[in-house]
Amino acid sequence: MSLLESKKLDLIFKLLIGVDLIAMLIIFIHARIWPDFPFPHLGARLNNPFMFFLILLVLRGWVNSDFRGKQLSLIKRVTTEEPLRIYFFSFLLMMQVGLEIMWFKYPGDLFWSLNAEKGYGTLFTTAQLFVLGFVVLITARADYGHGASWSNKLPWFLVAFVYFFIGLDDCIGIHENFINIGRTLALESVVFHFVHEWLWFYAPMIVVVVVFLARFFLQRFFYSPKLLGTMFVALTLWIGVLVLEGLAKSVVDPVSYDYDRLLIGVEEGFEILGATLFMMGFSRHYKNLQEKPRTEP
Repeated sequence: MSLLESKKLDLIFKLLIGVDLIAMLIIFIHARIWPDFPFPHLGARLNNPFMFFLILLVLRGWVNSDFRGKQLSLIKRVTTEEPLRIYFFSFLLMMQVGLEIMWFKYPGDLFWSLNAEKGYGTLFTTAQLFVLGFVVLITARADYGHGASWSNKLPWFLVAFVYFFIGLDDCIGIHENFINIGRTLALESVVFHFVHEWLWFYAPMIVVVVVFLARFFLQRFFYSPKLLGTMFVALTLWIGVLVLEGLAKSVVDPVSYDYDRLLIGVEEGFEILGATLFMMGFSRHYKNLQEKPRTEP
């Protein structure tokens, strides 16, 4: 790609980012501030334009190396440098507590709902997972170094892909389509419909991903019991999310609305906290790699 083509594409992506941000602002104004705002309604969900915004940022980073370098440098700085690292992860934890408080305080507000795809919690989780994906890529480069073979690079790329995909799925609700499909299948099977139907479609992939991540963590982080423990606690929290999701439909939901809200709060809390711990673990590994030359004789 020539320099002129890159500049043209960069300008196009900048304009699209601006338009997308304006669209999100208009949706927010209609939904939260001024329902009769004199502008055509662009929808009631921020999810799709927010995901489009993230994709545009990635595409702009692809064609503009200066922009890419600045954004990756910012992510690396806030996740690995002291005291910014402490402030950043404290912010993530405070945001999680705030989302949980607002979920229980305003259960009828879909924007504060941790169960609705249009809620602020979904947007926060999506952004967090995308940042986590880039933290993995930044750490990967430091781990495998220059001139590494694809056999060393590929596992890191697959780990990053897992986080990016989960963020994408959370934001635009890919799994929701499998619920609709599943409801039309095996209508007489009590077992099949005991859990949310999307779990059956995702189950093989979930098993593969859990085994892959566990093996990857053991291979890369065995040198540090504390770091390895952090990663497995995070993985356990995410497995707990799936267990709670499996219990929700037929065990918890029929009991009462209050139990259902409590389950959702715990489930979403596990997911967000797990992502935070994963990010802390990978960034800690990056710091360890950077400090290693200084500690060697």
